[in-house]
Amino acid sequence: MKKLLLLFVLFATIRVNAQPKYKAQNLPAINPKEWNIPKNDTLDYEFGSYQGKKALLIKRKIGNYKSASLAYPKSLIFKDGIIEFDLAFAGKGNGYIGLAFRIKDAHHYETVYFRPLSSGTINAIQYMPEKKAEFNWWDYEADKYQASAILPANGWFHVKVIVTGQKMEVYVNNAAKPAMVYTSLDPSLKSGSVGYWHGNSSLGAYRNLTIKTLE
Repeated sequence: MKKLLLLFVLFATIRVNAQPKYKAQNLPAINPKEWNIPKNDTLDYEFGSYQGKKALLIKRKIGNYKSASLAYPKSLIFKDGIIEFDLAFAGKGNGYIGLAFRIKDAHHYETVYFRPLSSGTINAIQYMPEKKAEFNWWDYEADKYQASAILPANGWFHVKVIVTGQKMEVYVNNAAKPAMVYTSLDPSLKSGSVGYWHGNSSLGAYRNLTIKTLE
């Protein structure tokens, strides 16, 4: 009996120690001096609110299907871990909003973005690595880069992304199972910052970015 008890305790200890350990990253309120945030003749942002919730609002003044812009903290370094945030498509026309991680610069990063107006179809979630000056989404239209999800057309929804090595799991609205699992993240994009991704959309709302890095 004692041997069985000892084996049970040993097994439980090994199991606990095998669980991944995460460290929370302290992200203060967005300070434009500490973040890279897009602002030019065709793109602008403001700290406002959407549907009663304070948010970073990114506005694209002129539509461009090759456009993709990032807002991210300059000093953050992320390799593996858990990313969570809330977002909403707040404009008219096409809606392409999401997340970028392992960001090296404005044209080198991993992204998973959402198409609320394609809710319920395989086009609702899209993954791709970006490594060109123009956002070349047409190179990643195969089904293996996409996944289905139920998304509100213009309402807020919550996203959790777990990144470990070349594996990414995407959860929507606190679902128990991931809406997307992708196991071939780009090996050339190993680490970098994390932030909001804004595609060819008139207006996107983003809030509550939290990051836990794998120790």
